[in-house]
Amino acid sequence: MASVKKPVKVVVALSNDLLNEGICRLLSDADDIETQVLKYGSSPSHLFEKSPPDLILVDFITLFNTFYEVRDINWKGSFILIDTACGEENIVSALLRFRLAGILKGDTTPEMLKKCIRVVSKGEVWMDNKTIGDILKGLSTGGPKPYVTQKLSHREREIVSLVSQGYRNKEISAKLGISEQTVKSHLYKIFQKLNIQNRAQLIVYAMKHNLL
Repeated sequence: MASVKKPVKVVVALSNDLLNEGICRLLSDADDIETQVLKYGSSPSHLFEKSPPDLILVDFITLFNTFYEVRDINWKGSFILIDTACGEENIVSALLRFRLAGILKGDTTPEMLKKCIRVVSKGEVWMDNKTIGDILKGLSTGGPKPYVTQKLSHREREIVSLVSQGYRNKEISAKLGISEQTVKSHLYKIFQKLNIQNRAQLIVYAMKHNLL
């Protein structure tokens, strides 16, 4: 007798509880998907104790505010990020810092959501073409020769590292004990040296050239 395949366990953890309930209802007719809601602001620690989920569906806010402290736990599942216009820079930062296996646009259809969950649950990666294109564009940017990277000062490398960790200019200013204007000045020089245009490209470049 063939064994019954267990449904994919999905925790829906967006920053809007109404959307959480709505997505669960959209998935309720899928026999192979089992959902559970984590209300925004609730601790996620209990999720990983007895029967951890296979996937966690998040937006950028809950990913960083709710799951940041548990990103290094021994969990074999993956995150699917719903991109609610959070920006390319934030998506790249999330890819670097979390176990992201899927990225969905906020205007995706219910059927595409289900397909994404099924694909990711099998160990594959799901990203739309535009997201892939933006990331590849950053990775393939002309950039500097290796010796140019070596010209970054110690302070500039510190700022590259903090930007890649998701810190904003004001936070970098407080962390390093320098003015926000000085941070902006450093970033301008970094962009000039590395031949890049924005923070998203800087994060990708830092990953590519081991500057994190």
